[in-house]
Amino acid sequence: MKFIRLRHLIAFQCLILAGMFVKAYYPLWVGKEVVLRVVPRDPRDFFRGNYVDLQYSFSSLVLDSLPNDLEAGKTYNFGDALYLELRPKGKFYEPAALYCKRPEDKLCLRVMPSYAYTHNGGYNYLNLQGGIESYFTNPQQAKKLEALTSWQNRDSVTVSVVVKIAPDGTARISKILF
Repeated sequence: MKFIRLRHLIAFQCLILAGMFVKAYYPLWVGKEVVLRVVPRDPRDFFRGNYVDLQYSFSSLVLDSLPNDLEAGKTYNFGDALYLELRPKGKFYEPAALYCKRPEDKLCLRVMPSYAYTHNGGYNYLNLQGGIESYFTNPQQAKKLEALTSWQNRDSVTVSVVVKIAPDGTARISKILF
């Protein structure tokens, strides 16, 4: 009897790990590919390894310049799902609108506020995160990015990422371009 329970426990743990793997790779398997312009920061960290911290055009949005359906006076907290519509503008995709509920017929990235935010109308900034703010890379690419993103090169270098966005709005970075 104890052996059967142990097998069930091991099988349950394997199912959890498989579920985590499928959830992480789901956008890469079924997602629509888009290219987003980014500003890379901090390409290497002693404790975290070789990664690039990324900022997007939606990292800090001015809400009066973007159509949205946010309720006036409502507080949106970190973890609340919002949906950012993306449309092509040249070779990059840019924010087009922000929704509380995901529209079925639009390409939307699932985002959340970086901190508690109360929408009061007017000239408001909203900082958003899409779960694609870090990209881990090999040491050679990290050194190259570090050189490209130094203060002397920052304005002359365009860095972008190829992101796959699943139908539910979740996204994963598939590669970084520079």
